[in-house]
Amino acid sequence: MRGNNNISLWGLIAVMMIIQIIICDYIYTGPYIHLTLLPLIILSIPSETSYPKLALIAFAIGLIIDLVSDGILGLNSAAAVMTATFVKPISYTTINRDRSDKLERLTLNDVGFFRYFRYSSYLTLVFLVTYILFDCAGFRPVSFILVRIALSYVANIIIILFVSVTLLNKRY
Repeated sequence: MRGNNNISLWGLIAVMMIIQIIICDYIYTGPYIHLTLLPLIILSIPSETSYPKLALIAFAIGLIIDLVSDGILGLNSAAAVMTATFVKPISYTTINRDRSDKLERLTLNDVGFFRYFRYSSYLTLVFLVTYILFDCAGFRPVSFILVRIALSYVANIIIILFVSVTLLNKRY
């Protein structure tokens, strides 16, 4: 039974990757907002996954999205690996070490809205800060970078919570 759950979870992750590629290629929100599902994809990976494996999966997903979309090669990969680096520490501080170790995958129903919101918010911030700092790479003023991080965060957390409630709240 657990194998079928993993197959459907990986299928869902593949669907979210396709949606991310569509977002990258067809939705332009201007220079201030960067829409992404990558933090959600990374936090959807089962929590028993070891860090090296999680980092490789995050790198591969980011690289696939970089190769298929019109972005800068390696930008999503770098931000995805940085996000994967903080999955365990953030889950331990926001959810509770004992509870997050016992859960196969953290969902909104398992941990409650507020804890899930903090967990996904912190991971989204890690992703966006890494992505936007690498993207701007010293060519933009600090005010632009801060506004871009803030606006991107608000837009992405709304999308992530919506997808979490509608798609990921089910048992896979």
